[in-house]
Amino acid sequence: MLVSNLLSMSLRKIGALSSGETIETTRQAEALSALQTMLRAWGALGVNVYATVKDTFTLSSGTASYSWGSGGTFNSVRPTLIAGAYILDSSNVSHPVEIITEGQYRAISTKTISGRPYALFYHALYPLGYVYPYPVPDAAESLCIDSYKPFVETGSFGLTTDTLVFPEYYEEPIVYNLAIRLAPEYGKSVPAEVAAVAKTSYDNLIIANSVRRVEPVSIIVPGGDLYGAGYSINSDAYR
Repeated sequence: MLVSNLLSMSLRKIGALSSGETIETTRQAEALSALQTMLRAWGALGVNVYATVKDTFTLSSGTASYSWGSGGTFNSVRPTLIAGAYILDSSNVSHPVEIITEGQYRAISTKTISGRPYALFYHALYPLGYVYPYPVPDAAESLCIDSYKPFVETGSFGLTTDTLVFPEYYEEPIVYNLAIRLAPEYGKSVPAEVAAVAKTSYDNLIIANSVRRVEPVSIIVPGGDLYGAGYSINSDAYR
């Protein structure tokens, strides 16, 4: 979604913009500033807003862990959560990589086995996070990762022409709560239904973020390990 479209949606909620009408350049800058202020305030309260970012890194043969963050082995913004990953080999063939939890990684009995990784545990420490691929890479192949990172004003919503990609459950609370913040500047009153949706969607956002911090549960069947005869209660399947 374009930042300008998000701003327009908010203004339409309070009747400050008609359908098909374009925001004036000056008004765009003001609305963008209000958006940035709101997201900074949410972040200060622990309600961080994330955008999906794709990174590609080269693995090193025999290296079992990689630091991630400014100055780390993976030298880009440290992510909060890994959404998905795959290995891209020299023939540009993709090989899926499962994102596993800390508990699942601990359950692997022999972590030094080498091969093409098909699982990955991300330890979101600060200031550097750490990526643990399993098995330990045996070739210098590309690791492609989709992750959630906090919005960065200079990159994620610094301009009204920027494109935002964020989890679907963020759109409604951002649009409706921004509408409430913009209403006084436009001399508009906030419709009761807009205020209700703003509150409900904000509360749901907090709940959604909390749910995503809960670690999945796995049951390890005796006689096998996680990547042998392991059974996952989440997928109802053996590996």
